[in-house]
This record gives sequence, C-alpha cells and structure tokens, in this order.
Amino acid sequence: MRVSPASVAFVASLSLISPFTSGFVFQQQVTSSSRVTSTTQPNGLLQLHQPHSLNSKHTLLQSTTTAAAADDTTTPSSSSTTKKKKKKLGLITFDLDDTLYPIAPVLDEANAAFSTAMGNFGYVDIQPSDIVEAGKMIRAQVSGEDGGDAGGIDPLKPTTVNHKEIRMAAIRKEMEEFILKTKLKQTALDWATDVDDLTAPVRKSAEKWARTTVHSSVVQAVYNAWEMERHHAAERHLFPDAISTIKQIQSDHPNVIIGAVTDGSANPMLMVFSLMPLFDFTVSWEDDMGEIARVQQMEQFQELSEVSALSDVSWIYRLAVEKGKEMSQLTNAMHKSDDDEEIEWCWVHVGDDLAYDCGGSKTIGAKTVLVELAPEYGQTARMRVEGKRPPWATETMEQLEGHKKMSENAKDKVDARISHLSQLPEVIAELLGEDEGAAE
Repeated sequence: MRVSPASVAFVASLSLISPFTSGFVFQQQVTSSSRVTSTTQPNGLLQLHQPHSLNSKHTLLQSTTTAAAADDTTTPSSSSTTKKKKKKLGLITFDLDDTLYPIAPVLDEANAAFSTAMGNFGYVDIQPSDIVEAGKMIRAQVSGEDGGDAGGIDPLKPTTVNHKEIRMAAIRKEMEEFILKTKLKQTALDWATDVDDLTAPVRKSAEKWARTTVHSSVVQAVYNAWEMERHHAAERHLFPDAISTIKQIQSDHPNVIIGAVTDGSANPMLMVFSLMPLFDFTVSWEDDMGEIARVQQMEQFQELSEVSALSDVSWIYRLAVEKGKEMSQLTNAMHKSDDDEEIEWCWVHVGDDLAYDCGGSKTIGAKTVLVELAPEYGQTARMRVEGKRPPWATETMEQLEGHKKMSENAKDKVDARISHLSQLPEVIAELLGEDEGAAE
C-alpha cells in the first residue's frame, strides 16, 4: 500500500502532542521536519501552528516566564491554576464633623437655636455661649476636676454620663439659675430690700423653688431644638463635593455598605434632605459606649477625649465592621449573583482626625484616608493634633496633650491623604489596586 506524504506528516504530528493535567498542551521536541510554525501572541504565550493542510484543531501553548501568572484568558478547564481573589469595596465608613461639613459654624448655629428655644419658654437673655460654659463646669464637677463632690449635682445622677446628659444638665442649670434670680428679685421687692440683704433661709427656699419649678419635659424640648438645628445646620454646611463624592463611590462600587462613625451627636439618618438616603448605618461613641457602660455597670461614661491609646478606640470600629459585614451579607443574599468568583471584602475609613480616625480604625484593619482639606473648607478640629483647642471645644489642656501624643503615634497609620473630597473615588481605586499588586 502506498502512503502519501500528507499521511506521514499527520501521523508524525500526533506523536508530538501529549496532554497535561492542567488543561494546557505542551510542546515536545520539535524538529524542522515537523513543519510546525510559531508566532508569539500579544498575551505573551507562544502559539504553535500545525500545517494548514492537516486542518488540525489542537493548539500548542507554551507559557513564557511571566505569562502564566498574568494571563486571565487561561483555558477554563484548567484545574491547577490558582484564582486571584477579586478585591471588592464592601464597606466604607465616614467620620462626620469636619469630614463632610465644618463643625464650627454648625455648633454656632445649634447653640443659637438653644438660646432661641430657651427664650420661647420664657428664659430670656441666655446667650449661646452659656450652654458651653455650663457644660464645662458640669463636666469638671462630674469628673472631680474641680476638687468638689460630683454627687452634689442633683439633676445629674446616671451611672454613665455622656455628652447628651451633660448638655441636658447644663440646660437645666441655666433654667434653675434664671428662676432663682427672678425669685430673689421678687422676694427682695416684697421685703423692700436688696437681693444681697436676703437671709440664708430665704435663699435656700428660693433655690428649692427653682429646682422644683423646672420640668424635665421643658429641658427635653430645649435639647431637641438644639439637636434638630445641629443636623439642619450640618445639611446647610455640607462641603460642596460631599454628596457627589459619595454618589460616585456608590456608582463605582455597587452594593457597597456606607456607614458613619462619630464621636458626637451627629447622625446622618437625621439629615433627611441630604445624607440619609446615602448611608446605611451609624455607630456613635456617645450612644453605643453609653449602652455598653450601662450593660457592664461602668461607673462613668468614658469620653473619647479621655482615651490614652489607639487600642482604646478600637471597639467602635469593631462594631462598625460587624454591622457592615452583616449588612453586606444581607445585601448579597438579596442580590445573589451567579458569579462564583472568590471575593476579598475590603474596608476603607475616611476621617479628619489622625489619632481617632486613622489610628483607631487601623487597629481593626481598615485602609485609612486622612481628610486634610484645603483652607477654604474651614476645618478646625485638627487644631487638636497640634495641642491647640478649637473655640468650640471643651477638652482640658491635659486631654489635648494626650490627643497630641496619640496623633504622633498614628502618623504611620495613614494609607492616603486627600485635600478635596472629590479625590476620594480615585484614591479608593488606588488603594484596592495596591492590594491586588501585593497579592500578585
């Protein structure tokens, strides 16, 4: 039987091919008589071609030194190729004060509303700054810094003392002082004498009258007016690019969970005209620490300004991550994807405070973004990093010095810095890209 040259070439070509367990096929020793040609593909793989006359369906692939790790077009049947984890922004948390809006004008306008509300209830001529000074004095008494007995503050007897309770005690104090002065003047007129000449028993009776006259519902109403105006003022003073930046992050990272971590009274869920539709949850140092202190029967609420180490701040970020992961899992369950690719869940925290935001969140594994905005944004809280007290702050100089030391220890905890909020989406992309680069 006569064998054609084409048949000989076909049989010879079959002997050059052997299967490989990964799904690739490797080239055996190829001689010039095999009539196999080669071209280098754009993806770095060397593709070997059989003679066209054989109409072969096999493709011989030989990886170059780096192509196997870099090529994403590997044959799906491969069983030995390790998939890279896909980075996904699962959670981003924001500080609020001086991160999304300037805190100084917000507090000024809230305190002005406090003064107006007091006047509406008949407590006239009380200045906005009075509530601040009263709060400072009460805080000093509660902590014992004034050398007195904290138990002497009659209206303030909770087992934990947070900012809200101190502020409400300050409101009550201002009301009682107003009533006391009014009652002493009336009594002096009745006795046709000067206030300074009134006897001690008369004064004690007037003080008791003032304490019993102030009703808790009125105190609560004045506080509510202050808190409401604080949130309305925050909405009015939102940085120009705050809303657009958050919306861009939502667009870039579908199903991302957005949370707020705050040490004050701010809550985006109460900013119904701006932030509420964009945020999923809030954790508050004031509210959540107060609850923890109550459950654990702690003697006194620990203010953020009283902590002395970055690890002391970690609990609030741990709580935020727990909430974020829970909500992320629920979101994934409601929007289940057919993609079975392994995902690495990532978290970014954004804030203006070197110690509390970057240092604190880094202890729980966040990628940190420090918000050091341009001067026109009007940030004032970061003055504390330099040991200076902003006009609206109530910390003692000792607390400010402790804050400064914590900030020094947190300088190496910053992953990125931004001078405008609009830079944040790009920075997030770079942070996730760094993670991928490290994995490779």
